[in-house]
Amino acid sequence: MTPLVRLGLLVNLTRPRAREGLEVLLRAARETGVALLAPPELADLGGGVLEPCAAPAFAEAGAQGVISLGGDGSLLGAVRALQGAPLPLIGFNVGRLGYLTAVNEEGFARALRALAEGRYAEELRTALSSETILASGTPVAALPDALNDVVVSRAESGRAFALRVSVDGFPVARWLCDGLILATPTGSTAYSLSVGGPVVMPSAKTITLSVIAPHALSARPLVIPDASRVDVCLEDDERPAAIYADGQRVGLLAPGDHVCVGLSPRAIRLLVPEGHNPYAPLSRKLGWGAGFTR
Repeated sequence: MTPLVRLGLLVNLTRPRAREGLEVLLRAARETGVALLAPPELADLGGGVLEPCAAPAFAEAGAQGVISLGGDGSLLGAVRALQGAPLPLIGFNVGRLGYLTAVNEEGFARALRALAEGRYAEELRTALSSETILASGTPVAALPDALNDVVVSRAESGRAFALRVSVDGFPVARWLCDGLILATPTGSTAYSLSVGGPVVMPSAKTITLSVIAPHALSARPLVIPDASRVDVCLEDDERPAAIYADGQRVGLLAPGDHVCVGLSPRAIRLLVPEGHNPYAPLSRKLGWGAGFTR
């Protein structure tokens, strides 16, 4: 693989150990000769090691990839900050979970060296695109892509609402519930997992539908091909539902409105160090047994 010796850097400074992690990363960059670009407000903290550059301009400034320092939410924020720039990302973890972030703090120097020597792999992670359609049938707007999930849930009301769901034009279900999660394989270990959805490996080609607090014992997660198109309609209700993409509120559904969700043509490129075990985070975080980790 091509050696990566010029990288963008985005840091979530709200993480408790972010500044300590940044110091470890800066030391590793000096040792390996990797040049790091960072937004001006972050570059001031780099002691001259960080080259000031706005995140959307990383590619124009010659960055070959981007490091996100923080947790899983930080990496999702990095995807948004790049505003569609086709740069691969790697997550350096100082957060608690770290399903998406491939490198823990003790491995920062080793991972940076591996990138600089071309010892890494690239994974294409599917994302979801969505658009809202008025009850009249008029399209309203395309919504931001989601690496993890698109969620339809209660906006302000504390009450359940009724959602009608169709897949590829075929009626599937009417659920009285608190909401619905449409998750990519990457997002299967996020909100979807917390409501009983399955763990799906990132290389699988699926979308998982998980109902939030259904008023029926028969409501179960549904796994469909990622080429499918899902239509979610809010039935008559006096209050709207909210639409979230990767935890960010991006729209509202009025009664009779639809949100249509499907595979985005823009995959997210993630970098992993050579020899990375994709099952290790699951084993470690879900307590599947020390014998499976390394």
